[in-house]
Amino acid sequence: MAIISGNRASRSPTAGRQIDSAIDLVGLIETLLRRRWTIVACVLAFVALAFVALSLIAPRYVATSRIFVDPREQRAVQNEVIQRGLGGDMALVESQIEVVKSEAVLGDAIKQIGLASDPEFVPQGGGGRNPSEVALENLAKAIEVTRPDNTYVLEISVTAKEAAKSARLANAVAAAYVADQTSSAANAARDVTSAIRSRLAELQSQLHEAEEKVEAFKREHNISQTEGQLLGDRELTNLSARQSAALSRVNEAKARLQVMQDALSARGYVGAATTDTDSSMGALRVRLAEAKGRLNELQQVLGPLHPRVVVAKGEVTQAEDAIRAESERLVAIAQDDYKTAVDALNKVNTDLQQATSASFSTNQNMIKLRELEREAQSVRVVYESYLVRAKETAQQESIAAGTARVIAEAGVPNSPSFPPRVPILAAAMMLGLFVGILIAILRDLFAGLLTRQPEAEPSLLEVDAGTPAAGLVLVTALDDPKIARQAALDLAHGAMARDRSVIFLDLAADAPASNPGLAEVALGEASALNAVQTCHDTELHKLNAGRPAAIARVSRDVLRAVLEVISAEYDDVVVNAGELDIEHGMPVRVAAEMSAHAVLAVKGDQAGARERWVLEALSNEGAVSVSLASVRTDADLDKVA
Repeated sequence: MAIISGNRASRSPTAGRQIDSAIDLVGLIETLLRRRWTIVACVLAFVALAFVALSLIAPRYVATSRIFVDPREQRAVQNEVIQRGLGGDMALVESQIEVVKSEAVLGDAIKQIGLASDPEFVPQGGGGRNPSEVALENLAKAIEVTRPDNTYVLEISVTAKEAAKSARLANAVAAAYVADQTSSAANAARDVTSAIRSRLAELQSQLHEAEEKVEAFKREHNISQTEGQLLGDRELTNLSARQSAALSRVNEAKARLQVMQDALSARGYVGAATTDTDSSMGALRVRLAEAKGRLNELQQVLGPLHPRVVVAKGEVTQAEDAIRAESERLVAIAQDDYKTAVDALNKVNTDLQQATSASFSTNQNMIKLRELEREAQSVRVVYESYLVRAKETAQQESIAAGTARVIAEAGVPNSPSFPPRVPILAAAMMLGLFVGILIAILRDLFAGLLTRQPEAEPSLLEVDAGTPAAGLVLVTALDDPKIARQAALDLAHGAMARDRSVIFLDLAADAPASNPGLAEVALGEASALNAVQTCHDTELHKLNAGRPAAIARVSRDVLRAVLEVISAEYDDVVVNAGELDIEHGMPVRVAAEMSAHAVLAVKGDQAGARERWVLEALSNEGAVSVSLASVRTDADLDKVA
């Protein structure tokens, strides 16, 4: 086998560098520094163009006045007919923006400052239109009304070519809006007053007629009242009150009797249930308590048959009998009270029934009378309400309680708002910088393409047994993976012929995957002694990638660590990556990162443009030393370097 040299010397090789197409930041910075004057020229050119544009564009000045719209209701009288305030409805506050931009407000502002004769807002050759209409249309375009979030403040901004004019216009519009709000409230109060007064005469006539009907009905049916109440109704009211009181006394007497009877049945005396303060129940209970106290004292000292103890027991018995007799007397008194209360209730019920029967004859007349009184009262209420409102609205006409006021008049702006000088200059500088960088990169790119010298055809080099080894060598092929495996084996055998310790890592996709390999060793699932196989004929150590399940679980860092250990153990590590144009697994990618030398195997002398392009890519701009290996079936394989 022969090797065609393809090493690059433009950059010093760096071990472990990946083959990628990432942007070379160092080269980009070198290009920008080399073409810095081009970039500076572009920036200055764009900034100069921006200055020219700023000098040609007519400036515009914006002045802003601020108005506070008071949402609170301002009551000049007790019951306002015209609301003087917007309340908390933000939609009403937003609607004031359209009021400010309305024709009524803007028309007043135009008349106030004489804008109809201003050539800026009424240009020459207006097509025969009314100057006020033209000024109104242009002022509506020049004005902007906004409301800051969560506020009741309106900001009126006016744009004009002159700074002082913009301030005058903003203040005029604000004053016109405040005046419009005040006049609209006064006009509304005046209209309401006129409508109410025209209604008062009609209501007064209706009230007089309704009251005459009520008095005539009373005279016709002989209905008299005392203190605003019929005599029969007063008697019914008194009897109803007496009935409620009698029923309350019956319930109270019944409850007292029931409690006393229950106490007498349960304990033999009424005890605390009695409320008779004239009875001797309290003295009897004291007597019983004293008798029981003396009995307890004697029983603690004397025996139960002692004469004094017997006498004490007799006193206790006498006190208990006296309490029971007194309790029975109190129960009898309660029974008499209950019977008396029931008789009184029956008497009141009889009287109430008679009074109710007597009042039925006047009920029909009272129904008609109350209907007439309700009609008269309804007319009276409406009449009095209108009378009060008429007086209140008359007062509101002369009270100017404004809901809006100017809180900040517009001042004369010091600098134009358009065109924005700083943003335009900054944008011009950034655009010039971008264009300058782009031109610098393109100039550097085209200069490199035009000055690049054609590469010399690679030459075929014969390598003898004295060629030094390359450490970890990655072998691949374009189309046939068998060529890559043959070239890798030839390299391994050649190194063994020079008495070097060599291991052959078959990591290609078509390598056997039934035995444990590099992935199992990295995961600790197999030992290196069991995974590494030895060829009986040549004593070459071989190690495959491993089973697919183990390859899927192994990590990049663990594989790299294992390969570093293998590289330290052997003089040369020859890796067969198989076919180049396929998706490689993790073991091949890690080996490619660590390899400092790559070999592209071809059949025969196939060293065309495609092979040179692949060598260029494998070299990674000189970071990896590359070679082109020609494999011949009849060649002396021991001569492969």
